[in-house]
Amino acid sequence: MKESRRHNLGTAFTLVTVLLFASGCTISGEAADPNSADPDGPVSLPTPGTTPTPPASDIMDWPQLTQTARSGVARIAVTGCDSAGVGTGFLVDQRHVVTAAHVPEGAAGITVGVFGQVVTATIVGLNATEDVALLETDQPLMGHTFEFATEDPPAATEVGVLGYPLGENFTFNAGRISGLDRQNLPGSNGQGHFIQTDTPINPGNSGGPLVTIDGKVVGIVNSIRTGVFNNGTVIRQTIQGTNYAVSGAFANTLVHRWLSNPEPVPLVTCSSNALPTDNQVAVQFGTGDERAIQVAQSLLIYAQAINGGAYDLAYHVFTPEAQAEQGGIDHWSQGMSTSYWHDIGIIDITNSDTGAVTAYVDLQTTQDAAYGPDRQQTCSNWHMAYTMVWAQVLWEIAKATPTRPADPC
Repeated sequence: MKESRRHNLGTAFTLVTVLLFASGCTISGEAADPNSADPDGPVSLPTPGTTPTPPASDIMDWPQLTQTARSGVARIAVTGCDSAGVGTGFLVDQRHVVTAAHVPEGAAGITVGVFGQVVTATIVGLNATEDVALLETDQPLMGHTFEFATEDPPAATEVGVLGYPLGENFTFNAGRISGLDRQNLPGSNGQGHFIQTDTPINPGNSGGPLVTIDGKVVGIVNSIRTGVFNNGTVIRQTIQGTNYAVSGAFANTLVHRWLSNPEPVPLVTCSSNALPTDNQVAVQFGTGDERAIQVAQSLLIYAQAINGGAYDLAYHVFTPEAQAEQGGIDHWSQGMSTSYWHDIGIIDITNSDTGAVTAYVDLQTTQDAAYGPDRQQTCSNWHMAYTMVWAQVLWEIAKATPTRPADPC
C-alpha cells in the first residue's frame, strides 16, 4: 500500500492515509494468514445481458440497487514487475472502466472481471493527484453502466460502497457523507477533490463506486485514515469514520475528457523477453461459479508475469510448499524466457475437504520446442487440474496436474 503522512497532531500519533489497493503481499513468498477466511462458496452468476439496467427512478431501495448495479462493478487485478494486487472499478460504457489511479499505476498487466467475464485492459487516462483512472478493455463487456452525479451531495446523505474488499466476493456497505471538499488530505499537497464518508471500506475497495440510492456515482473510493505511533513502531489505530472518496462530480470531467481524447499510459515492460502485446490473454468460462473470476485473475497474474518476464513474481503465485517442490526459482525458470500464455478456459471448479479448490483449466502456450511436451511442441493446448488455496487476495497454486496429455495447436 502507498502511504502519505499529514502534519503531526501531537506526541501521540501521526495521521496517515492508506490507499485501499489490496497489494499482493501474499505472493512475495510469505505464508498466508491462517486467520484469513476463504471466500464465500459457489455463487451462480446470471447470463450476461439478462439483467437490464432499470431507470434510476425505478430504484427504490438498497437491495434493488445492489442487485442491479453489481453486474457493472469490476474486480481489477494488476500484475506489476515485482508485486500484484486487487482493486475495484465500475463500467461507464461497454469498453471503459473507471477506478482509482493508484490501482493500475505502474502495471505491467491489467485484467477486469465483471458479470462473469474477464478481459484484459490498458490505461487511457490517469491523474495521480486526483487519483482517477480510466481503463479500456480489449473486448466489450455486458453489465450495468454507471452515471456520475452532477454535484456533490450534502453532508449526512446516505451512500453505499460496492466492491471487492480484500479481493474476495462482491459486497455492499452503507454509510453517510461526513464532509465535502477535503482538499487537505495527506499527500494531496492541498490539491484534489475528496469526499469524507463513514461507510465501511477496506483494502480492495479502491476505485469502487460510492453511490446514492438513485445509483449515481458521487465518489470513487480512495483511502482510509489510520494513526501510527511516533515512537517508530508499526502499531496502527483505526480512526473511525474518516474514509475518503474522490468527488464523482469532479471525476466526471476527467473521465469524459479521456473518453473524447484518450491519454494512454503504456504498461510497464519488466523484461526484454516480455511479450509485446500489452499482455492480452483471452479468457473463457464454462462455469458460473463466482470464484471463477478470482481463479482466472490469479492465473492471469501468473500468466502475465511469465509473459512479461517477471519470473520471480510468477514463482510466488505458487504456495511455499509448491515452491519447494519446484526445486527453487532458478530451476523452475529454466527455459521460461521462451514461454508465453495466450488463452485460458475455466471449465469447472470443485471444492475439497481442506478448503482448497480444484480448477479444471484448458490453456494454450507457445514455447521453444526444447521446452515443450516431448521436446517437440512449439504450441500446446494444455488440460490441467490446478489445486488452489486462498491466500488473502488471490488463489495460490498448490499443485498443477495434467488431466490428459497436451495437444499440439
